[in-house]
Amino acid sequence: MGAGAVNEAAAADFARRFAAYWRAPTPEGLDTVLAAQVRLVAPMTPVSHTLDEGRRAFGDLFELISEMTAKVHRWGATEDGVLIEFTISGTAGGKPIEWTAVDRFVLGEDGLATERISYFDSLPIVLAAAGRPRAWPAFLRSRLRQLRR
Repeated sequence: MGAGAVNEAAAADFARRFAAYWRAPTPEGLDTVLAAQVRLVAPMTPVSHTLDEGRRAFGDLFELISEMTAKVHRWGATEDGVLIEFTISGTAGGKPIEWTAVDRFVLGEDGLATERISYFDSLPIVLAAAGRPRAWPAFLRSRLRQLRR
């Protein structure tokens, strides 16, 4: 997509769908924001290249952190997509957890993301998981599934 009013409208529409997705996220609902062929990059997770791989990765994440939702704070159009700043919150090991992230999306002609790179400090998540023994089984299961893929 090129820069300009069309890009601004596409970015606004995407940011709206992204915020709606994160009010009640599910792996199945990712197709409202992600294309079938999408490159997903984030700390602590392997790079995935398809919507199905992304669904599996998000399923692992939702198992580790229950009741996960996110609140969008702001967004901005870029030359080829959108940047979105948001805070993710949920429960890990029976206790609340929260972190702020910025995701950079490249949008395809259909308005779906063909690439997402997530930027956040993973140390608070690692420390929270390490200090919550009730979170260990879900964390280990997700790591083992990733090793098998």
